[in-house]
Amino acid sequence: GAAAYIPFGHDYLGAPEQLGEAEVLAALRPLLEAKQPRKIGQNLKYDLSVLANHGVALDGIAFDTMLESYVLNSRATRHDLESTAKLYLGVDTIHYEDVAGKGAKQLPFSEVPVERAAEYSAEDSDVSLRLHRTLWAQLERTPRLRQLYEEIEQPLVPVLLDMEHLGV
Repeated sequence: GAAAYIPFGHDYLGAPEQLGEAEVLAALRPLLEAKQPRKIGQNLKYDLSVLANHGVALDGIAFDTMLESYVLNSRATRHDLESTAKLYLGVDTIHYEDVAGKGAKQLPFSEVPVERAAEYSAEDSDVSLRLHRTLWAQLERTPRLRQLYEEIEQPLVPVLLDMEHLGV
């Protein structure tokens, strides 16, 4: 029910003063690169890639809700946050297009007002955690699915890190 957003990089006219990217990454790097606390997220391969592009090697990944959703119901057509939040939580999330627009008029995230970016990003984090709690409880009730998830998840993180290192 609560999340935080650290704004940086917003560069639209009238944007509030913000911390610099280097300052934010330097402060968060020890937490992001540590094995503890364990991290939960949605589509962490994307986060690994983005952070790697900024010199941060994300570690301590515990759960990826996209992978949990896939293991729980591989036949579902979509495993994105919006679809899984609607299916498993009955929650309609804020769509990226509602925040940034779409098509030729879509704004880069740096031009999205801080207040709107905070609302969208905080919801993303909060819904990911809520979704994990729901999906993991279902996986735990089916030991074979839990085992499958654990067998996929454990080797996945080093493979993803290696892929990022190789530029794949």
